[in-house]
Amino acid sequence: MLLVEASIPALNRLSQEGIALANYWDAKVMQFDDLPQRKMAFDHGGYVKLGYGDIKFFPDLFSDVPPVEIDLSIYYTATTEAAKEKLFDAKGWLDTMNRDGVSYNLYGEKFTDTIADNTAYNGTLVSLFTTWTGAGALNLTLDSSAARNPSPNVLHTTTGEQLTIDLASKIAAFYSHIFYIDSGTLYLVDMLADNGSSTYTEFDYFPSHYDWLVPVSILSSGGRARTSAYPYGRELSLTAYHDTGANIDDALDDILTTLNSARSRFQIPFLGSIPVPGEGLGWTDDSLPWTVVSSIRARTIQYDFDGEVVIIEGEGTVAGV
Repeated sequence: MLLVEASIPALNRLSQEGIALANYWDAKVMQFDDLPQRKMAFDHGGYVKLGYGDIKFFPDLFSDVPPVEIDLSIYYTATTEAAKEKLFDAKGWLDTMNRDGVSYNLYGEKFTDTIADNTAYNGTLVSLFTTWTGAGALNLTLDSSAARNPSPNVLHTTTGEQLTIDLASKIAAFYSHIFYIDSGTLYLVDMLADNGSSTYTEFDYFPSHYDWLVPVSILSSGGRARTSAYPYGRELSLTAYHDTGANIDDALDDILTTLNSARSRFQIPFLGSIPVPGEGLGWTDDSLPWTVVSSIRARTIQYDFDGEVVIIEGEGTVAGV
């Protein structure tokens, strides 16, 4: 069940249907016009940013002209109000109002901290993120428990002023890491390891889709080039965030592993804990003419409240039994 707390300006408890829990949640939410989702900045990693989508309310929610700006908290529960799980907080900006509904565009926190031109970095990825998340920068708590250990070394001097969040995303991706932000904490996650794991069954109800990106044949960076097992396909060039050949080669090999892996998309019901970015997900699929055993790490997570499912995409393995 979708639960929405909306300050208009008093607190309103809303849902897509009238639900009597510890409190009554009034049936005033029409739909999400665009589905909220978390998605990586690049195919090989970076910031898994939450896109908030748009929410539409029934007009009679409002006793007067709707405010231009409102605060919302979005939850989901399969059981009780006490068990509700917060998906995100958002600021709503009035987009459209007419007799058919009142729509708000949803926005999250915007990070405006910048890094000056000619700023030199020489340290581990975790130490850089410790600096970037600190006071006076992104002002977040860092959780690096799922980052690689030992942490890869970064050697880089900036060219031109740039947003801290953007540089962090590019460097994390080069070293095959992702990060996501939830409730004031930045979680830095190694893409080559599971950020927790779950196994799913009952796939007759949740059809899966399997595909592969066009393979990368040659990946180059910093004057180095690495070739994959595929002589055909794409050639890509990336900015290097080190100047030592062995460090660059290791980073490129890790990126090739990710980009040339199989990709899967499947959906699960809004039941229990919702997967987080980087979580390892495994299942056996008997819905095809052949049995497919798949294991991926969650990279894109989309919330379909109307269908009451979570749609997950990621790279990993797809094989027969």
